[in-house]
Amino acid sequence: PREVSSTLWGLANCGVTLKELAEHPTAPKILPLIAKQLTNIQPNEYACQNISNAVWAIATMHQHGDEYLPMDALNCVERAITERLGADDFIPQGVSNCLWAFGSLNRNRGYEITSESVDAFGEGILRHIDGFKSMELSNLVWATSTLRIQFGSPDVMAAMDAAMIDAAHNEPHFFSSQSISNILWAAGNHPDGVQLSGELLGVLADLSVRKFETFTPQGLSNSAWGFASVGFNPGGDFIDLLKRAWCREGQTYIVTEVANLLWSFYILKEHPGDQTLESVSRRLADIPEEDMHLQTIANILYTLAQMEYLPPRRTMERLEDICTGAMRRGAEGDEDVRMAQGGATLSNLLWAMSSLRYRPGEEFLAAFNEQCVRRCDEFTDQGVSNIMFAYANLDSNPGPAVLNAFVDAAKRAMPDFTAQGVANSAWAWAVLDYWPDSDLIDMYKAKIASLDEKQISKLDYVQLFQASYAFEQFSPHGALMSGELLAHSREVWEQISSARVTISALHQDVSGALTRMGIPHEIEYLTQDNLFSMDIALRGRKVAIEVDGPSHFCANMRSERLGSDRLRERFLAHKGWNVSVLISLLWIRIRPGFFFRRRGDAKNIWLTSTSLTGNASGAPNNRTSKAERCTSRFRFSPTS
Repeated sequence: PREVSSTLWGLANCGVTLKELAEHPTAPKILPLIAKQLTNIQPNEYACQNISNAVWAIATMHQHGDEYLPMDALNCVERAITERLGADDFIPQGVSNCLWAFGSLNRNRGYEITSESVDAFGEGILRHIDGFKSMELSNLVWATSTLRIQFGSPDVMAAMDAAMIDAAHNEPHFFSSQSISNILWAAGNHPDGVQLSGELLGVLADLSVRKFETFTPQGLSNSAWGFASVGFNPGGDFIDLLKRAWCREGQTYIVTEVANLLWSFYILKEHPGDQTLESVSRRLADIPEEDMHLQTIANILYTLAQMEYLPPRRTMERLEDICTGAMRRGAEGDEDVRMAQGGATLSNLLWAMSSLRYRPGEEFLAAFNEQCVRRCDEFTDQGVSNIMFAYANLDSNPGPAVLNAFVDAAKRAMPDFTAQGVANSAWAWAVLDYWPDSDLIDMYKAKIASLDEKQISKLDYVQLFQASYAFEQFSPHGALMSGELLAHSREVWEQISSARVTISALHQDVSGALTRMGIPHEIEYLTQDNLFSMDIALRGRKVAIEVDGPSHFCANMRSERLGSDRLRERFLAHKGWNVSVLISLLWIRIRPGFFFRRRGDAKNIWLTSTSLTGNASGAPNNRTSKAERCTSRFRFSPTS
């Protein structure tokens, strides 16, 4: 046993891997020979140090696939360790090394220890709890998490928790930043098996600040992710240091570190700051494409959407192109890519773009729509409602094939829909002007009627009212609601609509131009049914001007309106209103040219050119002036 373990230990320390041993051209039989020797050794023949060295060495050399693992030999070694863990000569370091080794052997989920071994390790930990050093304790916790084991007695984890607190207080200089990050990662990865006390988390937060400069980027990422995963905010000092380090060194972070840090800030309800997010954007524009997986991009964009931060156009277009290529490869049969494109990934991706008001291009949408049709049965109820909401919010109709697939998906998801899910999806059908079959509509009506009012938010009420009203006005199915629920939804809609009424300086500017032209009008005109307030309405006629700022348009396509405004325009047109949209940015940019005496003249001409106002005298004017021709690029067709 001593010679075999010494040989393995020496090979591991020389950097040899199991794959190299198995495929070496001059000595291909070394690994099988060593494995055979291990299977022939009886447990009582091992010295405890020999057996811990042997399994540590095999784990250290395990750098590739599980096909190189000598499984029979490992099973024999595990049995020997299980039998010998209670021996007097099994020192704390040996216990830690053995459990760490089994955790490393399970890196690909290819090797799991038996319940007997778990019990034996639990007893061994309790037996030696006072003898473990901080690194050995962190290795034990890391292995417990990696193996996803739960000790039979809660005393085991409680004893390790207390020992780590003592080690941090008594020998903080020996408590490394790697040990801190390993412990925190373990807690986040396996919260059921690695439950850290609040006292220990506070100690680790304090140590993280004191040892901050010794952390690697991966260590910082794992630590922040661990704190966030267990719901513990490490405090302002750690957060501030993390922000500074991210701004200073963010261009060296790999994509998983970026994703984990962003997620951590979001979960901890801490904003990383604009400077940090700008650093993230620059890094995302430069990370090698082969490292940018669809799921990671979706996670990053989802978190950025929660922070309401849209990266610059260059970064977004690059991410969009990478996602398009990945979805195409998945459709063409690349199994690894296909498996990474689950329903959650797809729904998070489009929802994030929608929340950021970023409308992707036709190539992206074609690839995305194809994936939706192929994988629609993989979407959860939240995934179904999120994707439908995203299509509607971006005013991007994916076509009958996709929508028919989502009809079936909505039927399947209906029992699990929350109030938000029902509201989002019903509103989406209305915005997309697509009316599902009567079976689905009956399910919607029954589901809406069964909703618990305590679970319905104000936004849900608004969406439900708009959806029901659209179905009543435009679909063959009639309203989705009736009675008290409809009345209350309408009441909430009217309250929110009136609360949103504001008269901005821009409204006053447009109103001033109309006044100078002698055109009677009203600001924030409320329709007779109290459902809609229009920015400006011409007195005595159903003619309106909507003065809309950037929030009404796609962020990357500033003349493309969002779905909510499209639905509003349809409602008003159905009531006989002629509405023209004035984009605030274009109004502001109108400048007096050589043929304008004043800036106001140019704006007057724009108002005349909309064909809504006529001229001041009310007489028709069929002549087109040079000024009108030059301002024609600012015109927008009225809705009808």
